[in-house]
Amino acid sequence: MKYMTFNSSCSYAGLANLLAFYDIDVSDREIALDMGLPYLFAKDQGKYLAGPMLQSEEWFHLFLRPLGFILREKEILRNQVTGYLQELEHVMLGIRVSPGSKHAVIYDGREGEKYRFLNNKWENSEEPDTLLLSEEELLNRLDDKVMVAVLERAAREEVDKWYYYEKSAVTLEQLLQDVEKFCAIERSPEELRNAMDTLFRAILLDGITMLELLSETEISQKLKTVQSQLLAAVRENCDVRLDCALDLNLLQEGIREYCCLIRKQDYFFR
Repeated sequence: MKYMTFNSSCSYAGLANLLAFYDIDVSDREIALDMGLPYLFAKDQGKYLAGPMLQSEEWFHLFLRPLGFILREKEILRNQVTGYLQELEHVMLGIRVSPGSKHAVIYDGREGEKYRFLNNKWENSEEPDTLLLSEEELLNRLDDKVMVAVLERAAREEVDKWYYYEKSAVTLEQLLQDVEKFCAIERSPEELRNAMDTLFRAILLDGITMLELLSETEISQKLKTVQSQLLAAVRENCDVRLDCALDLNLLQEGIREYCCLIRKQDYFFR
Protein backbone atom coordinates (compact mmCIF):
# COMPACT_ATOMS: atom_id res chain seq x y z
CA MET A 1 0.00 0.00 0.00
CA LYS A 2 1.38 3.40 -1.04
CA TYR A 3 0.42 6.46 1.01
CA MET A 4 0.29 10.20 0.46
CA THR A 5 3.49 11.98 1.48
CA PHE A 6 2.68 15.56 0.40
CA ASN A 7 -0.45 17.73 0.41
CA SER A 8 -3.32 16.77 -1.91
CA SER A 9 -1.30 13.96 -3.49
CA CYS A 10 -4.03 11.29 -3.46
CA SER A 11 -3.98 10.84 -7.24
CA TYR A 12 -0.16 10.55 -7.22
CA ALA A 13 -0.33 7.99 -4.40
CA GLY A 14 -3.03 6.31 -6.49
CA LEU A 15 -0.71 6.11 -9.48
CA ALA A 16 1.95 4.58 -7.23
CA ASN A 17 -0.58 1.99 -6.07
CA LEU A 18 -1.53 1.17 -9.68
CA LEU A 19 2.14 0.71 -10.57
CA ALA A 20 2.59 -1.60 -7.57
CA PHE A 21 0.29 -4.09 -9.30
CA TYR A 22 3.01 -4.28 -11.97
CA ASP A 23 5.70 -4.80 -9.29
CA ILE A 24 7.01 -1.26 -9.67
CA ASP A 25 7.91 0.20 -6.29
CA VAL A 26 7.65 3.98 -6.37
CA SER A 27 6.16 6.69 -4.12
CA ASP A 28 4.03 9.72 -4.94
CA ARG A 29 7.05 11.92 -4.10
CA GLU A 30 9.35 10.00 -6.43
CA ILE A 31 6.82 10.30 -9.26
CA ALA A 32 6.46 14.05 -8.69
CA LEU A 33 10.20 14.70 -8.65
CA ASP A 34 10.99 12.45 -11.60
CA MET A 35 8.42 14.13 -13.87
CA GLY A 36 9.46 17.62 -12.77
CA LEU A 37 6.11 18.41 -11.14
CA PRO A 38 7.49 21.27 -8.96
CA TYR A 39 8.36 23.16 -12.17
CA LEU A 40 4.97 22.78 -13.87
CA PHE A 41 2.13 25.32 -14.06
CA ALA A 42 -0.91 25.39 -16.32
CA LYS A 43 -4.08 27.35 -16.93
CA ASP A 44 -7.27 25.50 -17.77
CA GLN A 45 -10.65 27.14 -18.32
CA GLY A 46 -9.55 30.29 -16.51
CA LYS A 47 -8.09 28.43 -13.52
CA TYR A 48 -4.39 28.23 -12.68
CA LEU A 49 -3.12 24.80 -11.71
CA ALA A 50 0.10 23.52 -10.17
CA GLY A 51 1.51 20.57 -8.26
CA PRO A 52 -0.98 17.83 -7.34
CA MET A 53 -3.81 19.60 -9.19
CA LEU A 54 -2.04 18.58 -12.43
CA GLN A 55 -3.53 15.11 -12.41
CA SER A 56 -4.74 14.26 -15.91
CA GLU A 57 -3.20 11.66 -18.21
CA GLU A 58 -1.20 14.34 -20.04
CA TRP A 59 0.75 15.16 -16.88
CA PHE A 60 1.07 11.61 -15.60
CA HIS A 61 2.52 10.61 -18.96
CA LEU A 62 5.61 12.70 -18.24
CA PHE A 63 6.47 9.95 -15.77
CA LEU A 64 4.72 6.98 -17.36
CA ARG A 65 5.76 7.18 -21.03
CA PRO A 66 9.51 6.70 -20.43
CA LEU A 67 8.63 3.84 -18.08
CA GLY A 68 6.53 2.05 -20.70
CA PHE A 69 3.01 2.82 -19.48
CA ILE A 70 0.05 5.00 -20.32
CA LEU A 71 -3.00 6.01 -18.30
CA ARG A 72 -6.31 5.71 -20.13
CA GLU A 73 -8.93 8.15 -18.86
CA LYS A 74 -12.64 7.94 -19.59
CA GLU A 75 -15.56 9.99 -18.31
CA ILE A 76 -18.66 7.91 -17.65
CA LEU A 77 -22.05 8.45 -16.05
CA ARG A 78 -22.55 7.48 -12.44
CA ASN A 79 -25.02 4.69 -13.24
CA GLN A 80 -22.46 3.10 -15.58
CA VAL A 81 -19.65 2.91 -13.05
CA THR A 82 -20.39 -0.44 -11.41
CA GLY A 83 -20.77 -2.20 -14.76
CA TYR A 84 -17.49 -0.66 -15.92
CA LEU A 85 -15.64 -1.73 -12.77
CA GLN A 86 -16.75 -5.33 -13.14
CA GLU A 87 -14.93 -5.53 -16.48
CA LEU A 88 -11.55 -4.45 -15.04
CA GLU A 89 -9.15 -5.40 -12.25
CA HIS A 90 -7.88 -2.01 -11.10
CA VAL A 91 -9.23 1.47 -11.77
CA MET A 92 -8.53 4.90 -10.26
CA LEU A 93 -11.52 7.18 -9.66
CA GLY A 94 -12.68 9.87 -7.26
CA ILE A 95 -15.27 9.18 -4.55
CA ARG A 96 -16.41 10.86 -1.36
CA VAL A 97 -14.59 8.88 1.32
CA SER A 98 -16.46 10.93 3.96
CA PRO A 99 -19.10 13.71 3.79
CA GLY A 100 -16.47 16.44 3.57
CA SER A 101 -13.69 14.62 1.74
CA LYS A 102 -13.50 13.48 -1.88
CA HIS A 103 -10.33 12.02 -3.31
CA ALA A 104 -8.88 9.36 -5.58
CA VAL A 105 -9.17 5.69 -4.66
CA ILE A 106 -8.19 2.48 -6.43
CA TYR A 107 -10.78 -0.16 -7.30
CA ASP A 108 -9.29 -3.51 -6.26
CA GLY A 109 -11.95 -6.10 -7.07
CA ARG A 110 -14.95 -7.39 -5.18
CA GLU A 111 -15.55 -9.23 -1.94
CA GLY A 112 -18.89 -10.93 -2.35
CA GLU A 113 -21.35 -8.26 -3.41
CA LYS A 114 -19.17 -5.38 -2.22
CA TYR A 115 -16.63 -3.30 -4.13
CA ARG A 116 -13.17 -3.03 -2.59
CA PHE A 117 -11.10 0.18 -2.84
CA LEU A 118 -7.61 1.11 -1.71
CA ASN A 119 -7.83 4.47 0.02
CA ASN A 120 -4.95 6.71 -1.11
CA LYS A 121 -4.46 8.50 2.20
CA TRP A 122 -1.81 9.70 4.64
CA GLU A 123 -0.31 6.73 6.46
CA ASN A 124 -1.20 8.13 9.89
CA SER A 125 -4.70 9.21 8.91
CA GLU A 126 -7.60 7.71 10.85
CA GLU A 127 -9.28 6.83 7.55
CA PRO A 128 -9.27 3.10 6.75
CA ASP A 129 -6.71 1.72 4.28
CA THR A 130 -9.49 -0.01 2.35
CA LEU A 131 -13.17 0.67 1.75
CA LEU A 132 -15.81 -2.01 1.19
CA LEU A 133 -18.93 -0.53 -0.41
CA SER A 134 -22.17 -1.98 -1.65
CA GLU A 135 -23.38 -0.82 -5.05
CA GLU A 136 -25.80 1.61 -3.41
CA GLU A 137 -23.12 2.97 -1.08
CA LEU A 138 -20.71 3.44 -3.97
CA LEU A 139 -23.22 5.24 -6.18
CA ASN A 140 -24.13 7.59 -3.33
CA ARG A 141 -20.47 8.64 -3.10
CA LEU A 142 -20.03 9.45 -6.81
CA ASP A 143 -20.60 12.61 -8.83
CA ASP A 144 -23.04 12.54 -11.75
CA LYS A 145 -20.06 12.16 -14.11
CA VAL A 146 -17.01 10.18 -13.05
CA MET A 147 -13.51 10.21 -14.54
CA VAL A 148 -11.99 6.74 -14.39
CA ALA A 149 -8.38 5.89 -15.22
CA VAL A 150 -6.78 2.56 -16.17
CA LEU A 151 -3.04 1.90 -16.29
CA GLU A 152 -1.76 -0.01 -19.34
CA ARG A 153 1.61 -1.07 -20.69
CA ALA A 154 2.81 0.74 -23.81
CA ALA A 155 5.98 1.27 -25.82
CA ARG A 156 8.61 3.34 -24.02
CA GLU A 157 8.64 6.90 -25.27
CA GLU A 158 10.73 9.88 -24.22
CA VAL A 159 8.86 13.11 -23.44
CA ASP A 160 9.82 16.68 -24.26
CA LYS A 161 10.07 18.24 -20.81
CA TRP A 162 11.56 21.39 -22.31
CA TYR A 163 8.21 22.17 -23.94
CA TYR A 164 6.41 21.89 -20.60
CA TYR A 165 8.97 23.90 -18.65
CA GLU A 166 8.95 26.74 -21.15
CA LYS A 167 5.16 26.83 -21.21
CA SER A 168 5.03 26.70 -17.40
CA ALA A 169 7.37 29.67 -17.00
CA VAL A 170 5.19 31.73 -19.33
CA THR A 171 2.07 30.62 -17.44
CA LEU A 172 3.58 31.63 -14.10
CA GLU A 173 4.47 35.06 -15.48
CA GLN A 174 0.87 35.43 -16.65
CA LEU A 175 -0.35 34.39 -13.20
CA LEU A 176 1.70 37.20 -11.67
CA GLN A 177 0.13 39.73 -14.05
CA ASP A 178 -3.36 38.47 -13.23
CA VAL A 179 -2.62 38.63 -9.49
CA GLU A 180 -1.47 42.23 -9.81
CA LYS A 181 -4.64 43.16 -11.73
CA PHE A 182 -6.86 41.39 -9.22
CA CYS A 183 -5.20 43.08 -6.26
CA ALA A 184 -5.49 46.59 -7.76
CA ILE A 185 -9.30 46.69 -7.48
CA GLU A 186 -11.52 46.47 -4.41
CA ARG A 187 -12.97 42.97 -4.21
CA SER A 188 -15.98 41.53 -2.41
CA PRO A 189 -15.67 38.56 -0.03
CA GLU A 190 -17.26 36.32 -2.67
CA GLU A 191 -14.79 37.44 -5.35
CA LEU A 192 -11.96 36.81 -2.93
CA ARG A 193 -13.17 33.32 -2.04
CA ASN A 194 -13.51 32.40 -5.73
CA ALA A 195 -10.03 33.71 -6.49
CA MET A 196 -8.55 31.60 -3.70
CA ASP A 197 -9.11 28.52 -5.88
CA THR A 198 -8.80 29.88 -9.42
CA LEU A 199 -5.93 32.35 -8.97
CA PHE A 200 -4.06 32.07 -5.68
CA ARG A 201 -4.06 28.34 -4.94
CA ALA A 202 -1.52 27.47 -7.63
CA ILE A 203 1.17 29.71 -6.20
CA LEU A 204 0.24 30.17 -2.51
CA LEU A 205 -0.74 26.58 -1.71
CA ASP A 206 0.31 23.98 -4.27
CA GLY A 207 3.33 26.03 -5.32
CA ILE A 208 4.52 26.14 -1.72
CA THR A 209 4.08 22.38 -1.43
CA MET A 210 6.19 21.89 -4.55
CA LEU A 211 8.94 24.18 -3.29
CA GLU A 212 9.05 22.17 -0.09
CA LEU A 213 9.57 19.00 -2.17
CA LEU A 214 12.62 20.74 -3.64
CA SER A 215 13.77 21.99 -0.19
CA GLU A 216 13.60 25.55 -1.59
CA THR A 217 12.99 27.17 1.77
CA GLU A 218 13.83 30.78 0.90
CA ILE A 219 11.22 31.18 -1.84
CA SER A 220 8.75 29.08 0.11
CA GLN A 221 9.01 31.33 3.15
CA LYS A 222 8.31 34.44 1.09
CA LEU A 223 5.18 32.88 -0.34
CA LYS A 224 4.08 31.57 3.06
CA THR A 225 4.24 35.13 4.43
CA VAL A 226 1.90 36.34 1.69
CA GLN A 227 -0.29 33.27 2.15
CA SER A 228 -0.82 34.22 5.81
CA GLN A 229 -1.71 37.78 4.81
CA LEU A 230 -4.22 36.50 2.24
CA LEU A 231 -5.89 34.16 4.72
CA ALA A 232 -6.18 37.02 7.20
CA ALA A 233 -7.89 39.16 4.53
CA VAL A 234 -10.33 36.34 3.75
CA ARG A 235 -11.22 35.95 7.43
CA GLU A 236 -12.12 39.65 7.63
CA ASN A 237 -15.03 38.84 5.28
CA CYS A 238 -15.35 42.36 3.92
CA ASP A 239 -14.52 44.31 0.78
CA VAL A 240 -10.78 44.71 0.38
CA ARG A 241 -8.06 45.93 -1.98
CA LEU A 242 -5.40 43.30 -1.68
CA ASP A 243 -2.61 45.61 -2.76
CA CYS A 244 -3.16 47.23 0.64
CA ALA A 245 -3.45 43.92 2.54
CA LEU A 246 -0.63 41.91 0.94
CA ASP A 247 3.08 42.50 0.57
CA LEU A 248 2.96 42.50 -3.22
CA ASN A 249 6.66 43.25 -3.53
CA LEU A 250 7.41 40.05 -1.61
CA LEU A 251 4.93 38.09 -3.73
CA GLN A 252 6.42 39.45 -6.96
CA GLU A 253 9.89 38.59 -5.75
CA GLY A 254 8.85 35.05 -4.83
CA ILE A 255 7.11 34.39 -8.14
CA ARG A 256 9.99 35.78 -10.19
CA GLU A 257 12.45 33.63 -8.29
CA TYR A 258 10.18 30.63 -8.92
CA CYS A 259 10.22 31.49 -12.64
CA CYS A 260 14.02 31.46 -12.51
CA LEU A 261 13.93 27.94 -11.05
CA ILE A 262 11.77 26.79 -13.93
CA ARG A 263 13.92 28.47 -16.56
CA LYS A 264 17.01 26.77 -15.14
CA GLN A 265 15.31 23.45 -15.80
CA ASP A 266 14.22 24.72 -19.20
CA TYR A 267 17.87 25.50 -20.04
CA PHE A 268 19.04 22.10 -18.78
CA PHE A 269 16.59 20.19 -21.00
CA ARG A 270 17.26 22.15 -24.20
